[in-house]
Amino acid sequence: MQNVKLLIVDIELGLKHREYLLKHISEAQKTKMNAYTKEVDQIRSLLSSYLKNQLSKEEEKTNAFGKSYFENGPCFNISHSGQYLVMAIADNEVGIDIEENNERDMSSLIKIFNETETKLLKSHADFYYLWCAKESLIKCVGGSINRIKEVPSLPLNGLKTYKGVDYQCRSFMYGKHIISITLKGLQPFEIKTEVIDKFPFVIRFK
Repeated sequence: MQNVKLLIVDIELGLKHREYLLKHISEAQKTKMNAYTKEVDQIRSLLSSYLKNQLSKEEEKTNAFGKSYFENGPCFNISHSGQYLVMAIADNEVGIDIEENNERDMSSLIKIFNETETKLLKSHADFYYLWCAKESLIKCVGGSINRIKEVPSLPLNGLKTYKGVDYQCRSFMYGKHIISITLKGLQPFEIKTEVIDKFPFVIRFK
């Protein structure tokens, strides 16, 4: 059984401890944060930078699609929606997506689903479950969001194969939010969740 560490932090906590967090990110990370005009996006960027700095002291790199990684560190992925930012950490390539279960016009968005998936759309929650499963797989692969239509969302929990490679997917509800985690490999994984409720915070993966 593989393990995936899931970190969950409330955006409000980042806002409350903004000055502390700013002291623990680089000037380049501050510049990236300040490029956002909305405060909520700045806090999300600030929290992302802080967590990555706690995970590894290496220089962060990005692949051709903008996915962040460390040359020698564990694999990780970050997502945010609504009041939460989440980070998944694993030994193998991992992707995570979180979406707040809000009502919205989905008429233009359901085109990303195939016939089997569309038949399952009975509620907004169904939509977000399928969306998150697709998105987490894309982020695990490290591909572009433009390919979301071609990747499978089903099964929501279990083994799926994409372009000849096997992945395990887990999807679940957290409060008003839906979270999907996809991990590369055949072996199922266990999620070890930790809610961040104070700073400083030390990431313990192993």
